[in-house]
Amino acid sequence: MVKLVTKNVKGLTFLLICFYSVSSIIGQNKEIIGYYPSWRWSTRDNLVNQKTLPYDKLTIINYAFFYPLTDGKIVGMDTISHDNILKGEYDHIFGGYKPNTSLIDIAHSKGVKVLLAVGGWEDSDNFPEVAAHKGKRANFAHWCVKYIKEYGFDGMDIDWEYPGYEPHQGTPQDKQNFTLLLQTVRDSLDTYSSKTGKNYLLTAALPAGKSHTVNIEVENIADILDQLNIMTYDFFGAWDTLSNHNSPLYAPRQGDSTLNVDAAFNLYNKTYGVPANKINLGVAFYGKSFKNCTKLHAAHSGGAALPFSEEEEGPVYYNILKYMDDFTRYWDDQAKVPYLISSKWNTFVSYDDEESIGYKARYIWDNDACGLIIWEITGDYLENGETPLLNVIYSKFYGLKDQDLKK
Repeated sequence: MVKLVTKNVKGLTFLLICFYSVSSIIGQNKEIIGYYPSWRWSTRDNLVNQKTLPYDKLTIINYAFFYPLTDGKIVGMDTISHDNILKGEYDHIFGGYKPNTSLIDIAHSKGVKVLLAVGGWEDSDNFPEVAAHKGKRANFAHWCVKYIKEYGFDGMDIDWEYPGYEPHQGTPQDKQNFTLLLQTVRDSLDTYSSKTGKNYLLTAALPAGKSHTVNIEVENIADILDQLNIMTYDFFGAWDTLSNHNSPLYAPRQGDSTLNVDAAFNLYNKTYGVPANKINLGVAFYGKSFKNCTKLHAAHSGGAALPFSEEEEGPVYYNILKYMDDFTRYWDDQAKVPYLISSKWNTFVSYDDEESIGYKARYIWDNDACGLIIWEITGDYLENGETPLLNVIYSKFYGLKDQDLKK
């Protein structure tokens, strides 16, 4: 786009021709980071694979997960998925893998970076052992660089859930050791960068609540990391006595007032002094269901309620849409999130929809945050290829209408 501007300087009129693009003035540098779990590759008849991912609405893909062994070596969870996703389409006639068919090749052709996410909720138990020993930290960093060389990743995302968390073998020493681990990885990435001339990102998925951040040297790791990915979801769930919101933007009327997106942002930005332009806030493309519950802030008998009984981690958005006719939608204007109630199923559902995702995207914009992370990117991928929640995020950041984003 070209803009003509006139300006008077000491009686003379100059014509200034300014070139700019929509992306340079709207949504500048806003990250849209989608986690892509390897196990989703084989679900829904391979509906969301490296060929069909919505690259045009993403800036970074975090490929999840690899995990550390106790000696620091990093391994993948699912060899078959990794081969198909990271190596590409196998050539059954000539052998080997067809060029430009891997996740990373396709992403790079579309200007999207791909990071390798290491850890996750179920595979964080070995982090304390690795982080506690200099040699094991070095081995961990070696494997980070090895996979960057082998597959072409643009960096690493460390997802240790969480330092100091006893059920995952956490110890008090994790607080300092986490910093040492990240610094070791940072040094290795920088050394490799000096050889290739390319910068490699180092990010980390981090807890949203102070009960976990007290076990992290937040100020120190903020200097090491390029971006901090705050997991602002799973605030409330079946573990609580009363039904509540999975990912409220602001504090709900009942429950811990520190468990919400706004409080998490202020915790990192104001309490710990992390620059806003390093903070990515999390949005959930899934919800939480509660059995035998038909009210907000009411007693229930557990999670994974009908008709979502097979989704123990919570119903994903595309499945929620399938059952919308069985539910009545309500809106919590204080927390800025919706919820669903079904008398047919005797079920309460907390989730995010297009309206609440829009509020969160706007919050990120208004607070000059770096961007957002999505867990996880297949959650709103419909059978026809549309991505309604992702469309809203892209629209809020880049000023395009939803109809312009449909395939």
